[in-house]
Amino acid sequence: MFPFGQASILLTLGASAYGNFGQLADRQKREKYKELERKLREADAVELLQDKDQRRIAADLGLALIVCSGAVLFFLLAPDSYVAAKLIAGMTLLSVLAKMIERIGNFFSARLYWLPGEERLVIFSLFQPRNYPLKDVKEVLSESRPDLLKLHPLFTFFSENRDYTSSFGEVLRLSFPGENVFITPRQVNDWKNVFAPYGKQAAFKASVGDSPQHVVPGALNLQHTKDVLPLWHPAVLKRLFWKGYFAVTVKGISAYTGLLLMLIWLDVPAWAAAVFVLLWWALNLYVSDRVLIAATDAELLAEGELHDRAQAILKRAGIPRTRLFVVDSPVYNGMAMGMNIGRAAIMLTSATLRLPPDTVEAILAHEAVHVKKRDVLLNQLARLALFVGLGGLVYLYFTELKWLAENCAFLLFVLVYALMFVFPVYLSFCSQWCEVRADHLGAALLSGGYRQMADGLADLARAQERDSERSVVYSLPEGRTDSPVPSSLERDKWFWRLLKFQFMLHPPLYWRIQSLGKHADWREARKDWMIDRFKESYPDFFRKKRA
Repeated sequence: MFPFGQASILLTLGASAYGNFGQLADRQKREKYKELERKLREADAVELLQDKDQRRIAADLGLALIVCSGAVLFFLLAPDSYVAAKLIAGMTLLSVLAKMIERIGNFFSARLYWLPGEERLVIFSLFQPRNYPLKDVKEVLSESRPDLLKLHPLFTFFSENRDYTSSFGEVLRLSFPGENVFITPRQVNDWKNVFAPYGKQAAFKASVGDSPQHVVPGALNLQHTKDVLPLWHPAVLKRLFWKGYFAVTVKGISAYTGLLLMLIWLDVPAWAAAVFVLLWWALNLYVSDRVLIAATDAELLAEGELHDRAQAILKRAGIPRTRLFVVDSPVYNGMAMGMNIGRAAIMLTSATLRLPPDTVEAILAHEAVHVKKRDVLLNQLARLALFVGLGGLVYLYFTELKWLAENCAFLLFVLVYALMFVFPVYLSFCSQWCEVRADHLGAALLSGGYRQMADGLADLARAQERDSERSVVYSLPEGRTDSPVPSSLERDKWFWRLLKFQFMLHPPLYWRIQSLGKHADWREARKDWMIDRFKESYPDFFRKKRA
């Protein structure tokens, strides 16, 4: 019914839609929903009533529409000659639409129940049914109202939030392994008294340096409700500006598609458009640290034991002016930011700070090397080099490509998809080079050396896997488990090694730890990595035959 090129694009959009919307109708979610329905009929459950304020869901949808407006206009108004860009815009819009449908489903279908006998919180929801054992609660916090810029999926980064809020009333936040749950129950003070004793962790300040033994679990959290200002408050406007910039340039593509649409409308020459795009890219690099700090709501850490430990490592690395930020997140992670040393920063999540001090030091040392070597900038330059190279090839062979499109669309289709595989492999190579270097040069900054770095990576992996397994259990039907996933500390089967070595941004963790034990020199480790990147990617029976 359609020409080959148009049919292939429709098939791609169809596959994208299936991938995004298929998650909403996942079989395990349906089974979990029915299981909770049976449990609630049999159990002695107390419902946490929530008011349904239609303005709450309207605010989420309105923010999504604003963020995606550039992509929507481009998809509708751009000429058909920009079909590749339209394809990317369409796939992005499908992803956002799936998230908003899930949010609408949670808003209208979610009902909350407390099972006192089993000490569980059950969330009976169409798209995100959950069964939380309260013994897993790490923190119980409250906020004066929903923080839309923290809960909306297009404005968040480095966190996992389950948003079941349905009004603009006071919010109760329960932190579980791997995810935070936000609810707005009536009689919120009564429910705070019920859940607060389950909070095992001290409040945020205690986790970054104060002495936790003097804090009664849950008690400190009850004394303070964080004041969240409304979106239109003047004090929020600066935060809204940078969060919005993040949403339209990183989480969405409205900034790029909107700019391209404007250049098309102005009939700008191709060379001028290219210069404008390069200037836009340079601006994004320059403000990237501000954008990510705003996107994560990171807080500067300027004192305390962790600050002192970090400063000692940063001085050894020769970058003492590097700032340290903490992100309130249940995800274990760290990240280096900034395109140059003068504007650089290191970001750690609050979950990471709960790890042993030696492990936190290892993560800091790893990120310090990323800053020292300007790895963030180098990876961006590598991306730019690839795009410029591809653009140059298209320019040089435009006549041949046009002939292929008119006479042999199938070959052009194969060529485009081959390039789609080249792109992640190339980025993986550049990123893994930086990661191996950061492991080995970072180890030299630690008092415990290579052993401390290896143990730190292992501790981080175990914590990530432990919380990830707990998080998955909350959504699985009882008695059901996913297929067993090998620990990242173990050498996996060859196919998964192939994917990790050739397509992931980090080499497999088992290999990184093994390399730290074998090599005390970055150059030797680099040589080993370049060999093993391919040697570890082919089936084991080849190795056995050779042996």
